[in-house]
Amino acid sequence: MNYLLLMVTTVAILQTCSAQKIIRFTACLMGRGPTLRLDCRYVNITNNPMRYEFRVTRRKDPEIILSTINLNHFNEKYHNRASVYTERGLVQLHIQRYNSSDLGQYTCTLNIPEDLTINQTVSINVSKERLLRCGAVSILALNTSWSLVLFLFLPLLQAGGFF
Repeated sequence: MNYLLLMVTTVAILQTCSAQKIIRFTACLMGRGPTLRLDCRYVNITNNPMRYEFRVTRRKDPEIILSTINLNHFNEKYHNRASVYTERGLVQLHIQRYNSSDLGQYTCTLNIPEDLTINQTVSINVSKERLLRCGAVSILALNTSWSLVLFLFLPLLQAGGFF
């Protein structure tokens, strides 16, 4: 009987550890205007609906921009400027007409109701010096091993007469 309890506890802990996790939170500028894009990438193994919240902190005063965690809160200050794009594994916040008054610490919080995990929260400081233009996805920018990259390009190298 003790083994059964140990197995159930272990499975519950493993499910909790791997059910939901924010893996990356990045910021970049895109398009004209410009638009600030915040990408909150996550891993989720359940099919339960996901809720999110984006906050910004300036001068130690946190301000909720948009939230589905707190009764679909939408800040009037960002009403005409902020929008969200979601797909499995990604929640993006877009802030149009981005300017220097939007600098600050941005926080992404994810919550999956009826899941065993607690809220996942991650923050990023958005400053002029560290803000880059959004680019296309590069195979070299991904966490891909060099051997895999070479393997994928091997037919091109052979066709070019390098081998």
